[in-house]
Amino acid sequence: MTDQVASAAIMPDTERGHEARALELPAGEFAAAVAALPLVSVDWVLANPDGQLLLGQRINAPARGWWFTPGGRIRKNEALVQAMLRVGRDELGLAPDACRKLLGKARLMGAWDHFYADSAFNASLSTHYVNLPHWLALTWDEVALLKLPVGEQHSAWQWLPLVNAAQNPLVHPHVQPYAAWGLGVSPAAA
Repeated sequence: MTDQVASAAIMPDTERGHEARALELPAGEFAAAVAALPLVSVDWVLANPDGQLLLGQRINAPARGWWFTPGGRIRKNEALVQAMLRVGRDELGLAPDACRKLLGKARLMGAWDHFYADSAFNASLSTHYVNLPHWLALTWDEVALLKLPVGEQHSAWQWLPLVNAAQNPLVHPHVQPYAAWGLGVSPAAA
């Protein structure tokens, strides 16, 4: 499956016969969907050459205030590759060409269930995500490409050693297994 994502990242949607018309649902319809269905999301799980994991402190619910990997939901009619590119642009500040190049190196870590007691709409509406995290060990030149925005999704960013992120109580419990997974992957070899 990793090869499918990597090769798709290089091929524009129009070459695969898919027209990218991602829809952002009105808030009421989206709240109804959150109440009734699981959402699909993607995460960029980035490690630098020192074996540190990139984490942003979330501003929005769910997981408000927690240190989390950058990511976001896949929108209706948005291909997986397009969602990864959008998140790479919006949350990592990556230029499109750099984002495509990095995505071509990313490894799909599997599908992970994320259950939250709250949602972006209210504290009593739970959220279920099926998350598709992608592992990427960056070079220092690739780290330099990141232009990490502060304000809309994250209030701060940090690089935390994988071993610390796997057990740090300020790192969200859904992210801790990503760090543990990364400990089994040498950042230099990934």
